[in-house]
Amino acid sequence: MEQHAHQPDFGLVAANLSEIATHLSRCAHLPAVDGGARLAERMDLMMEQLAGLRQTVQQGFTDLGQRMGTLDRKVTASNKNFTARTRNSVVTHRTVDLSPLCNAITAEPIEGFPRKLGDLESLSIRQVDALLRELGEPVQGSADDRRRWLKYAVGVTTQVV
Repeated sequence: MEQHAHQPDFGLVAANLSEIATHLSRCAHLPAVDGGARLAERMDLMMEQLAGLRQTVQQGFTDLGQRMGTLDRKVTASNKNFTARTRNSVVTHRTVDLSPLCNAITAEPIEGFPRKLGDLESLSIRQVDALLRELGEPVQGSADDRRRWLKYAVGVTTQVV
């Protein structure tokens, strides 16, 4: 009978083995058990995200540099044109020289800019429109309105008749 008291309880053994199996299966989620595969996956994902962020930041700086260059040219053109308009504000006769203006975007001198007030007044309406566009001015209204607007844009505000 003594031997009968020490017999294994297979039900208890099965339950304990089942519990051990459950806990061992949970170990698969531990970095040390899965060989760090999940940790490596997360690191790869983070590196991809950082590379994307880096590219976005670089593109942002490139765009900013281009915008700053454009702004610099526009400010330069505005300053040059302000000086030329100031000089042109005293032009009152057709034979007086005009100070040439610059393109509002590129800040480059406008090719074929009229040398004298008389030359400005003799431009065709197509030439008037082209100059208005180069100066960044609106091209609208009647031909007389556009000619008058061009004179203002050039700085001619007073004229002896």
